[in-house]
Amino acid sequence: MLDCSEINVIIRKAKKEDMIQVYKLIKALAEFEKLEDQVKIDESTLIKDGFETGNPAFTCLVAEVSDGHIVGYALFYMSYSTWLGKSVFLEDLYVQPAYRKIGIGKQLFMAVAKTAYELSSKRLDFHVLSWNPAVDFYKSLGAESLTVSEKWELFRLNEEALNKMFS
Repeated sequence: MLDCSEINVIIRKAKKEDMIQVYKLIKALAEFEKLEDQVKIDESTLIKDGFETGNPAFTCLVAEVSDGHIVGYALFYMSYSTWLGKSVFLEDLYVQPAYRKIGIGKQLFMAVAKTAYELSSKRLDFHVLSWNPAVDFYKSLGAESLTVSEKWELFRLNEEALNKMFS
């Protein structure tokens, strides 16, 4: 286990050239979640969607150590609530296992939360697998499970369902 005092980590906005490292972390997150077969994009898609358009689909923050290695990331985007207005949706937050439990995940999360706060957002939404130990981390910061408190269920139409619907 690393000691936080042993490493210097900065949280910064990702650059186009960071997407190669971020993509590797996305794959690692998918493996951790046992969903690696669901990753259908690559680093060129991240670059195109996040950096080569006038209206980027997402914002990405990275946790970079002093040697330039990216050890974590948070990817989020603006969403909209018809009840509250602008909000932020945190799609992913991941820190490499060797760098966990020293505050990097919290720094990334707080940076996203601060963005939501500064954008006059009324909320920060995210989902997490029920078995993920991060559930306790999020609860410790005041997050509530909408499945429990409001009985919301998360649904998805995947590519197969959409193709069937419109073929």
